[in-house]
Amino acid sequence: MRGKLILGIIASLTVTIMACEQTEDVYKDRKTGENKAEIRTYLTANKLTADSTKSGLFYIIKNTNAAAQKPLIGDEVTLRYTAKRLDGTIVDSSQVGVDDVFIRSYSSRDVSGLMLYRFNPVPSFEELLSTPLEVVHEGDVITLFVPWSLRGTGDVSLLAPLYIPIRYDVEILKVRTEEEQINDYVAKNKILGLERNNDNGLRFVKTLAYPDSAQIAIGTTVSVTYTGRLIRNGKQFDTGTIDVNVVDPTGTASGGVVKGFNDGIAKMRYGEKAVIIFPSILGYGVTGSSTKIPAYSPLLFEVEAKRK
Repeated sequence: MRGKLILGIIASLTVTIMACEQTEDVYKDRKTGENKAEIRTYLTANKLTADSTKSGLFYIIKNTNAAAQKPLIGDEVTLRYTAKRLDGTIVDSSQVGVDDVFIRSYSSRDVSGLMLYRFNPVPSFEELLSTPLEVVHEGDVITLFVPWSLRGTGDVSLLAPLYIPIRYDVEILKVRTEEEQINDYVAKNKILGLERNNDNGLRFVKTLAYPDSAQIAIGTTVSVTYTGRLIRNGKQFDTGTIDVNVVDPTGTASGGVVKGFNDGIAKMRYGEKAVIIFPSILGYGVTGSSTKIPAYSPLLFEVEAKRK
């Protein structure tokens, strides 16, 4: 009898939980429909014409140059934005005098950590960047109308509660590939004499040369004092001294360090100093390293090589 009673209680609780879940789903569906209706009413009242995606994102794009650069995977996108409710109340925006930056990526992991990535409320924005749409260009001014179901958890606040639509006004200021980021940094910091490996994009210049010193041989261990910086903003992410087992640059092994670092050291003689710059394919690639080096990060190292 007792067993039947317990089973009855469990069954009752299960039915109650399922009923609650169904009620919540119905509520969410209703709010999604209401959001879309609110957006359509807003567009009509303001005499705006918007396109929409299958996910329910409404968007307007003012494009001044259809041939302008499109953000590809790994590109750095600089923008300004304002987020507001449909009643005009501003709920978020770029900081005054500070442009926001994000890296177009495969996952949110790619843009976590060090990057100032405040524009992360609209996961469906990627729809506009991807095939078959690919409608975003450098220089575009974009207005997004986002129902609650497409908003990210990061933009929920007292001013922007969960079940309301949000309008985002976004200006795409600049789109830069890793190659362009490197070129910008080199020009801005007036780094002269860089030699470039056209096969992999490695750049290298000696800042202190000792032609009579012994060349660092492949397979030897060398002590390297270094400072590492992110190309995209010049920020130092590491400094110190490390023992490097230098491996053949024509191979794929790293000798305990990223390939770009190894291949730069392999060009040096003992006692020399150099600047090594390389794209993320020779660095930490599509995963990055902890929170200090985001994915798709071109890097610069100032190095000095000494005998172990």
